[in-house]
Amino acid sequence: MTNKHKASVQLISWGATIQAIKIPNQSGILGDVVLGFDDVEGYLKNRYIGSTIGRVANKISMGKMKINNKDYSLTINDKNSTSHYNGGFVAFDNVMTHASSRNSEGYPGDLLTQIKYSWTDDNQLIINIRACATEPTPVNITNNCLMNLAGHATGPKELRKHVISLNAASWTFTDIINELPTGAIYPVDRTVFDLRLPTQLTKRKLYIIPGGGYNQNLCITTFNSWFYRFHARIIHPGSGRTLELYSNQPGLQFSTGNDLPDLDRKYPPDFEEYCDCMDTVPKQVEKEIWGKDGVRYQRHGGFILSPQNYPNSINIKNFPSCVLYPGQIYTHDITYKFGLLTKI
Repeated sequence: MTNKHKASVQLISWGATIQAIKIPNQSGILGDVVLGFDDVEGYLKNRYIGSTIGRVANKISMGKMKINNKDYSLTINDKNSTSHYNGGFVAFDNVMTHASSRNSEGYPGDLLTQIKYSWTDDNQLIINIRACATEPTPVNITNNCLMNLAGHATGPKELRKHVISLNAASWTFTDIINELPTGAIYPVDRTVFDLRLPTQLTKRKLYIIPGGGYNQNLCITTFNSWFYRFHARIIHPGSGRTLELYSNQPGLQFSTGNDLPDLDRKYPPDFEEYCDCMDTVPKQVEKEIWGKDGVRYQRHGGFILSPQNYPNSINIKNFPSCVLYPGQIYTHDITYKFGLLTKI
C-alpha cells in the first residue's frame, strides 16, 4: 500500500504480518522502520516478528482456564514458565489462512477473525480486528510489530536515542520468575515504569530494569477500559520521525527487543556445547537472526508497542474480561500514526 507521498506499508499473508513500513525522515528520505525478513523462510524460523498474535496474546498460566464453571486445558508452549503463550503451537502468527476451530490448541468454540489494514495519505496505519465465536472463549488479538524509527538496520545504538512517553499511570505487577502477573496493580510512581513524561531509552535506563530491558504490560489511563484513546508517543530526534499509538484496549505491552540475540555478551568457548547437553541454551545464544538486507538483528535493536488486554486476564478476576460470547463481536482498533518533529 503506497500513499500519495510515496510512503508505503508492505504486508504478507503469512501471519497477517507487517513486513515493511517506509516513511520519510526530516530530509524527505524514505526509510524502512520495521524489523523483518526478505523471504518467508525468515518468518518460519522466527515467530511473532511483525505478525498478528491470537487467539490470546501473551501468557495463560499453566494453560489452565475456567469459563462458566467448565475447566479447559490449553497447549503448553512456553518452556520457561510452563504457560500457554501467544495462542499456542499453531496460532495466528504462523499460518497463511486459518480457521480457528473448536479444540484448536485447547480453545472452546470456532472463532472467525477478520483483520483489515488501511494506510492513509497522512501516514496512519489503521488496523481493525473483528472476531466472533460459537462458544464462550477468551480472545485477545494484537500485532507484534518490531520497529526502530531510525531504520530497521540501525540497531541498539539508535534505539537508545529514542524518547518515549506512555499514557499509563499503573502497571500489572509481575512475578520475575515466571513472568506472569500476580493480579496486583501498582502505580508507576517512583518506578522504572513511570514513562508518563518523555524518557530517553538510554543504555543505563534499560539495564537497571530487571531482565535488562522493558517487556511489561502497563495499564492505560482512561475512564473506560475499552475506550479508544492515546497510548504512547515515541520519537527519534536524529531522523525526526515520530510515532503515536492509539487503541481501544486496556493494556499496552511495551518491549525493547530483549529477546533478540545479545551480540555483546561473552560466553566461554564450550558454553553452547555445554548448554546443548543440558538443554538450557539461553535465547541470546540459540541462533543469530539475519533480517532484511542481510542485517544481523541484536538485542535492543527495536521496540514493540503492542496494545492488548492484560496478560492471563482469563484467570484474574480483577482484570478486564477477555471472554467473547456468541452473539458478541470482538473489536480491536489500532492506529500507528507516523509523523515528523516540527522544525524550529
